[in-house]
Amino acid sequence: MDSVRITKIIRDNALYQCLECGKCSAACPRMLAGKEYSPRLLAQKLISERDDEAFIESSVWECLTCSLCQERCPSGVDISRVILEMRALLAAEKGLKGYRAHDGALHSWMRMMTSPDLKQNRLGWVSPDLKTAQKGRVAYFSGCAPYFDVFFAHLQVDTLTIARDSVRLLNFLDIEPVLLKNERCCGHDLLWAGDRENFETLCRLNYEEFKSAGIEEIIVSCPECYTMLGTHMPEVIPGFDIKVTLLLDLLQKEVRKGGKAFRPLETTATFQDPCRLGRMSGCYEAPRFLLGQIPGLVLREMENSGRGAICCGNSGFINCDAYSKNIQVQRLREVSATGAQLLVTACPKCMIHLSCAMRDPARNEKVEVNIRDLTSILARGIEWTG
Repeated sequence: MDSVRITKIIRDNALYQCLECGKCSAACPRMLAGKEYSPRLLAQKLISERDDEAFIESSVWECLTCSLCQERCPSGVDISRVILEMRALLAAEKGLKGYRAHDGALHSWMRMMTSPDLKQNRLGWVSPDLKTAQKGRVAYFSGCAPYFDVFFAHLQVDTLTIARDSVRLLNFLDIEPVLLKNERCCGHDLLWAGDRENFETLCRLNYEEFKSAGIEEIIVSCPECYTMLGTHMPEVIPGFDIKVTLLLDLLQKEVRKGGKAFRPLETTATFQDPCRLGRMSGCYEAPRFLLGQIPGLVLREMENSGRGAICCGNSGFINCDAYSKNIQVQRLREVSATGAQLLVTACPKCMIHLSCAMRDPARNEKVEVNIRDLTSILARGIEWTG
């Protein structure tokens, strides 16, 4: 391994400040699920025992990148960024890709989108009631929802409903967003799988598509797309000049202005904080504020929520094994303990992974709960007042 590059990764992400207190390992969902994995031990190996390449290579791919360890770290070590950059190094030097779920099918279609000549039929989901534009200042980015909806049809998660309801909410706010027929994947899963080259290609192709359509602002509902377009794409594109807006932030701002309300929904709900929405983007208030505006809806927090929320057990479709399943089952137990009738989240992958866990035929205990995306709940109930 490139020792000079590893030293730079360590310095850039404050790994030398590790106190070896073990708080990261004590909080790690993967370790608590029974996996022999320790962020603290990985830090130690990178700093002083780099010859133990087998351990380092294994540990780098075991991480869920949920950033809970970073939340607990008293020294401000950016473990997730260390993992991100180490994966890129290992992928480039040794061709390592980690264990990819579904035989790497999802990563394969993302690589297919790097073809400049690719033509897609990705707007077939747009229903006649949606008002959209071909040219304009504001675009809505649907990400991989059209592909997830086909690949995970057996789970009946219906991720395209999130995209349709996002456009409905924008229409309610008198915004007719541009939908780009050759928009590509945001590249989240490729970046976190260490495939920096293809991620950067997707960034450039998407940026060219945005600029050719005259886009000045992109609105996204997916937290992963938000982090990729808002944080990582500017690292690739010099002079990146497009505003990236999270739909939930926009809605919170507009509802606070007044004149908008929601129809009653008599139910008890709990909220699953997506890692990319919460710990990576700092968005905890908006979903809870918006849920709090719905008459009749009672929000009950899980034992681990907000900054301490447990992730859905998978990130980038890399880790999907018995340990991930243990994490998902534990999360469903927390849902059950709240007595909630409805599990609300704001990430299509949380819906996919937790729905998969509920439908696992090998699982003895049954925890059944209705899972819905927050965007869809809001779109079905928003109305003007006064």
